[in-house]
Amino acid sequence: MIKLKDLLHESMYLGQMNDEWYPAHTRDALSWTLTQNYVPLYPKQVESLFGKVPVNAFHVTDPHNISSVANVLGKKKSISTFTKANKSSQLAKGRGVQTGSGGVIFYIEGLLLGRKWQDFDTVPDRTGRRWVLARHIFDGDAMIVKSAVEKAKLPDYGGWRDIEQDIADKHEMSDYDSYKDYNAAIKKELGPLAAKQIKKYIDVTNKLLKTHKDMVQGSLRQKSTENSSWWNEILVYNTKVIDCFVLKRAWDDYYFQNDSKISSIDEPSDSYKKELLKIVPESKIEVGTPAQFRKWYTAREGEITVSD
Repeated sequence: MIKLKDLLHESMYLGQMNDEWYPAHTRDALSWTLTQNYVPLYPKQVESLFGKVPVNAFHVTDPHNISSVANVLGKKKSISTFTKANKSSQLAKGRGVQTGSGGVIFYIEGLLLGRKWQDFDTVPDRTGRRWVLARHIFDGDAMIVKSAVEKAKLPDYGGWRDIEQDIADKHEMSDYDSYKDYNAAIKKELGPLAAKQIKKYIDVTNKLLKTHKDMVQGSLRQKSTENSSWWNEILVYNTKVIDCFVLKRAWDDYYFQNDSKISSIDEPSDSYKKELLKIVPESKIEVGTPAQFRKWYTAREGEITVSD
């Protein structure tokens, strides 16, 4: 009989899921539950606790990610935004966090999911939930979620690997026509268990949020006078673009102004400018230098800070 340990790469034992045993949207969420240290935030949950809180903020992206921004506008999926940027940070110069190039800055309005005076490394899953380290939510208490999850007898990575092992041990490769069929059989059994794990974990963390509502309000909902060495982070959903600034170096780029295609048989891809105009009219776009960006940014109550 083929054993689970013979099939999985060593990295699986560091917490990675086997891609072929889970739907993509399940795998990501399941992985976060097994840390026993993260809390998923989503609009319905937050609104039930705190209501709808409007907020304005800024979001920086690269030209090739303009369409990704368009895909979350007006939806429950949140985006990471900011209103404070340290003068030495890339955001204060209109550059991006993930790639550093940036160049396209949106001024947006929407509803508040959560905020901190610093970047708090939130991670979106494929359903739109944002997974946040417990210590950022519960006033620095890193054990509050783990204790509640253990009390509910939910597994961690080690426990879940045992579950996978038990299921894999019931299947022999020789009973299937292909490796694909073998994986599909395991996936069929693991799927309902994974869905149940995710639901129970969310139920546990939602109960914690309700029980410690005042703590959460103080940790994740209030503006702060404290300044970061980098920037603050504000999670916003139901987003609308008010206007936009584009750095001249990005605006003048060939692919920003011109449609392109990979080969002669492909349909041309829209220029980045065309993608941008689907989101915001040209009358609401300003083009200029980093210095002009900072003037535009501060005119909209964005702050350039010096860390404490």
